[in-house]
Amino acid sequence: MQAWRISKQQYALDRIGTGARMFGGRWNSIGVAAIYVGMTPAICSLEKLVHTSNILINDLVLVTVELPDDPQLYHTYRVEDLPADWDALPSSTSSVAIGDSFVAEGKYLGIQVPSAIMPESYNMVINPNHPAFAQVTFNIERPFIFDTRLRNPE
Repeated sequence: MQAWRISKQQYALDRIGTGARMFGGRWNSIGVAAIYVGMTPAICSLEKLVHTSNILINDLVLVTVELPDDPQLYHTYRVEDLPADWDALPSSTSSVAIGDSFVAEGKYLGIQVPSAIMPESYNMVINPNHPAFAQVTFNIERPFIFDTRLRNPE
């Protein structure tokens, strides 16, 4: 299975979930290691864009993430499976609790979750502490540059 991420070059090959552990996210608390990826490059682009405000960061790379194909390693949440506030801004405690439980239980390598930006698209939260994580590979494909037309006019 292939997934994607857009990251600053210095963190592109991070295998321990540093950013999510340091800052938390929609699906994890501060202190809980996780790696966020998108199931398509397009959703990665949207996710990165909403998290960078009006600044179009220029030191980004597009990374492919190769994951084991075993469907038993993953759990998929559909919108209707999630609490009503799963996509709240800022992130709700209910979505964080789902992700924290997923990491703590260690049953799955990843959970596929709808994007709060576009629920028809999916992201995956990967547990870097799962035994199958040893089979996951990261590869920097190319520099990623946002189209300047996305910049918010001043």
